[in-house]
Amino acid sequence: MSGSLRSVTIILLALIWLSAEAHFAMASESGRRGKQGRQSETVETVSGEIAGSESISGEPGGATKALKEAPAQVPAMPSYPDPNKIPYRTGKSLLVHFFSIPAKIWHLAWTPLGATVIWMDQNRIPQKLTDFFYLNDERTAAIFPLVSLGGSTGAGGGLMAFHNNLFGNGEKLLAQGLYSSTGNNSASVAFLDSTFLGTQLFFDMTGLYFNDSDENLYVSSDRTTGDLNNSNLDANHSSKADETSYATEEYGVFGTLGYAFSPKVSLAVISSFKRADVDSGDGAGGNKFRSDIPGAGATKLFTIGGSLTLNFTSGWPRVLSGSLLRTSYAYTTELDGSRFAYNRFTVEAAQFFPVPFLAKHRTLAIRGMFEKLDRIGSKQIPFYELSTLGNAANLRAFDQNRFRGRGLLLFNFEYRYPVWDTWDAVIFVDEGQVYDVLGDISLDNFHTAIGTGLRFMSPAGFLMRFEIARGSEQWRVLFQISPNFPNFSFRRESLR
Repeated sequence: MSGSLRSVTIILLALIWLSAEAHFAMASESGRRGKQGRQSETVETVSGEIAGSESISGEPGGATKALKEAPAQVPAMPSYPDPNKIPYRTGKSLLVHFFSIPAKIWHLAWTPLGATVIWMDQNRIPQKLTDFFYLNDERTAAIFPLVSLGGSTGAGGGLMAFHNNLFGNGEKLLAQGLYSSTGNNSASVAFLDSTFLGTQLFFDMTGLYFNDSDENLYVSSDRTTGDLNNSNLDANHSSKADETSYATEEYGVFGTLGYAFSPKVSLAVISSFKRADVDSGDGAGGNKFRSDIPGAGATKLFTIGGSLTLNFTSGWPRVLSGSLLRTSYAYTTELDGSRFAYNRFTVEAAQFFPVPFLAKHRTLAIRGMFEKLDRIGSKQIPFYELSTLGNAANLRAFDQNRFRGRGLLLFNFEYRYPVWDTWDAVIFVDEGQVYDVLGDISLDNFHTAIGTGLRFMSPAGFLMRFEIARGSEQWRVLFQISPNFPNFSFRRESLR
């Protein structure tokens, strides 16, 4: 069965489960009301027969009088069955019972966790923890811990510091550092002014440093030097045995200057400078790193472009409904040579559907992304600038940067299930593929990741997420405590 067909099957089963859960709840409510009605009828029947005992004396109140005068002649009260033991029909068919099994299993699995979350919330544990890290009474400045497992730095920890009102007009400053080892760490600083110079202009500046001595690169073993020069890695058909390792040290600056026509529509100019130094890595497969691949050695790149954002979503920190569309174009060239020049086109859309027949805040989130890189003339594209799949934001069951190509096609499906106030459980399916030319896109080339997880969302500005995913190659566990600020492009990919 192809990855795409598996995904469709899973989505259909999820929809059946959602419908069954709603049907199960309605059937249970109907059975409960029917049971209460029958109990009421039984009580009324018993009351009526007792009231009819006035015929013992032939006058109202005669029953009481007769009991006082001749108690030995009063017949024994009839015995009635316990109304709670009277059989009744619930209205739930065998089919409903069958389709409610996934919901019952889901509730059984999450009940202990849900009870823990409720206990933590009732005892204000998250609030007490966040209060500890704030630096002022206005709760605009804080230092929080950072934790990452399964991200770009592997397993690491660090600190995040931020101020949400730096100069009194809503300016934001955010700095973070994440350390995994001497050969694997990152640091970044970002500044955002959403009302630049007191106008509808917004300004975003990010500086980033990244160092990793063991980054993944998968290239099919049959690739020639000509294939590499054309950025034809054929990564979709690569295997784990094709893994190589490279070391990289990168730093750069990413800037955005935009205009907000309204809170929902904005247009921006984007620009970046990036320097990268790439060599063979320290990990397994480092000796197989192809030094003839475009991007090996030192490179300085400059990028200029633009983006359009239409944001009609509602809800914070939990997005509840609406749609989001981002489209961008970027031109990149090499500053200290003439090897590299290329265009990048990106379109990303997301839709958030509240599920009306289920409890409040249950949301189905669907995201799609298409990206394409085009070489300019005979110029090349550095391999680390290619579109990538395999991280905490797309194909969550695969190694970091598992698939690279001159374009990508990605779909994410998530069902978000509130456990408590700011806690969500999620079920997700990721489908994606990279391609070297558009003709490579095929249903058979989709890679699938299926998983579940738990998220804590703080309006104060951080996100905690724990997810476990399964793909065709492995299980993968992700755990992150990270910034959760809207409008910050606070990622390594921002330097593209």
